[in-house]
Amino acid sequence: MRERVTFVHPRDAALDPKALSIQQAGLLGPSVESARQDRLTIALDELPLELAGLLQAYQELHLRWSSPLQHDTLEPFSSRLSPGLHVLYTPSKNGAHDSAKLCSFLRALGPLDCMSSEAFTNADTDERGDRGSSYFYQELEDLSALVTSATQDICPELDSICQSRLRSLYTAASLDISFDSATKALKVTAFWPLREQVITVPSSSKRRTEVGILAKDAPPNLEPHELGVSGVLSVLGEQKEPSPSLFAFPSRHRLSDASFSSEFLTPTGLHPTLRLRLSDSKPPVEDAECAPHAYLTLPNTIFADRYQFEDGLFLASKNLTASRYTSLPVDLEAPAYTTKTWGSSVLLELAPPESEGTQVWTAEVPLHLRYLKPSATGYVPIEVPYPAVFWACKSGSDVDFSTNPFDRLHLGYDGLFSPQTTFWHVNPQPETGRRIMSSASVPVLKEEGAAWIGLGTTAVVGLGFAWVLWKLLSAYTASSHRGTKGKAQEQKKKQ
Repeated sequence: MRERVTFVHPRDAALDPKALSIQQAGLLGPSVESARQDRLTIALDELPLELAGLLQAYQELHLRWSSPLQHDTLEPFSSRLSPGLHVLYTPSKNGAHDSAKLCSFLRALGPLDCMSSEAFTNADTDERGDRGSSYFYQELEDLSALVTSATQDICPELDSICQSRLRSLYTAASLDISFDSATKALKVTAFWPLREQVITVPSSSKRRTEVGILAKDAPPNLEPHELGVSGVLSVLGEQKEPSPSLFAFPSRHRLSDASFSSEFLTPTGLHPTLRLRLSDSKPPVEDAECAPHAYLTLPNTIFADRYQFEDGLFLASKNLTASRYTSLPVDLEAPAYTTKTWGSSVLLELAPPESEGTQVWTAEVPLHLRYLKPSATGYVPIEVPYPAVFWACKSGSDVDFSTNPFDRLHLGYDGLFSPQTTFWHVNPQPETGRRIMSSASVPVLKEEGAAWIGLGTTAVVGLGFAWVLWKLLSAYTASSHRGTKGKAQEQKKKQ
């Protein structure tokens, strides 16, 4: 079992390495503004037998949770996801995958509607080359359910350090749980946003713990696709003093200087429009081919009609270039309460203004509301997570991002681009408060009207059936009358 704890602080933060103390109990330092990432790597044979047996049914399994609260970060922790729980899996070739067992495992994070295999959508893409991959998403406010179950099932009753570290997930901005059959290891990665926090890492004889305290820097001969950092590194239990370090690595995810907000135009109606407002129209790099994109994660209450994005003039009027991807299946007619799939994902290329310099600009995404259950007021509140907005820029063909110790893959949108793409992320900013969720109050049928509509529908169907029956009886009576009259005329001729 291996553990890596990384603190990244701003370059101007005053942190004296002499203030760090490495003791038998762990590393202790001062309080400093920083972002923190903890990564635990557990071999398959170190896991409980039940969990190890579940994971062996998958070639890959990736869980990504992101908080609905806005947070700040620093490079290299640049990647962004829509708030909520994202699940991507590729079953192993032995066909032992069981969606019910997977869902039972996922429900440790909260109440999820994942029991049916039909809840998942197809995640195969041409660029990634996966086959048989499936995707699931659901809004998940926090990790409180996971913390409760984990403190009971994982931590010994008297292990206060274990319980304290699990409780710290209450304030985490993201959590990744990934299994890859090629490495036969489970990686659990938690991230805490930029804030004032104490530099402290406990040590344990059960795992090897590496600690890094870093800041962005510019080593000599830094390449454009690389990110440089400097600071101190230490291995608890093996070193008495932290070692200074300066290094660089290719970075797939970068931070742009721009920000964006997302909101529904009012009145919402049954065909709401989501407006994205971006603070900057200038590409993050000038010597590369870049284009802005928005990757939307839409719950099954709302969807985008992919056929609507085939009209070039319509797209231009919304500052959109094209729809590059829509997950399948997407039922364009079914009400939300009969739709079994979690929802859909849409990748849109945006069309920034061509004027020189920077300027605020907007793009509008036309969406369609599914029929929702009636309510007493005739309105129902819905929330749609902020999309991931980024500039996708082509890097050199010889860039190997796998050498990045902080690289993050399987985010949904990264598999839709070539492996050499660099993503410059635009920082989400809420319209009000801290929630990066677009909310709207949408019209539905009133409950009192639903009863009358049900009675009216029954009456109309009954009247329609009676009319059809009357017409059939009339036709039969007329036919019988003609037949009787014809027979009487034939008999009269014979006489």
